[in-house]
Amino acid sequence: MPVSLALLKAGGSCYTIEEVSDGFFLHAVSRDQANFNIIVRRLMNEAGDTYVALPRRAPNGDYDCVHVLPYERN
Repeated sequence: MPVSLALLKAGGSCYTIEEVSDGFFLHAVSRDQANFNIIVRRLMNEAGDTYVALPRRAPNGDYDCVHVLPYERN
């Protein structure tokens, strides 16, 4: 089942959400880093027709943030 952007924006235990004009950021919560890494990899693997996912890595190699930019529907 593909990642639901609406479900992601509802929140999760391993990230916080920051709404921005072109989409939203998911920021990792350090106590649940492993699950955040899994979510970011899924977002990258499933990106395509609905959104673009631009992850950022922390110095330790884990993902610390991902910018999700949904495609506009005309």
